[in-house]
Amino acid sequence: MPYDLVRMMARSQVRASDTERERAVEALRHSFADGRISAPEFEDRVERAYHARTRGELDALFADLPGQRVRGRRRALHRMNRAAMRTHAATYAGVNGGLVAIWAATGEGAFWPGWPMAWWGAFLGWHWLTSRAVGRALGDGRRSRSRGRYASRLLPP
Repeated sequence: MPYDLVRMMARSQVRASDTERERAVEALRHSFADGRISAPEFEDRVERAYHARTRGELDALFADLPGQRVRGRRRALHRMNRAAMRTHAATYAGVNGGLVAIWAATGEGAFWPGWPMAWWGAFLGWHWLTSRAVGRALGDGRRSRSRGRYASRLLPP
């Protein structure tokens, strides 16, 4: 997970390919057709897209425009959020399972693993709540997921 975050942050320094430039120009054409940018601004952005050397320069062309790039980043952040939650829960289960095994192997006196389980469980619950809040802020609530399950494959999500 930390690697994904570093990779996303370093994305702006990666050199852009000709294919990425063409995709950027195509997205600009859609924005122009939707009336989001004027003709002179469109021409200026297309010129800057063809002269862009890095992905960061291409991203800057879309800073004030909605589009697929934002949706893709939302999905990436949602995946990272879910992966962090799964990792946290698996670590909780593994470590506390080990503590219970040690407790059982040492004679089963007072249930001392309950203390770390309770504290860590509270933090896991906090992580779960904030994970849901982040998911909702990214637009990945239950309604949009259930709608996507039954929606036609021909329609965009």
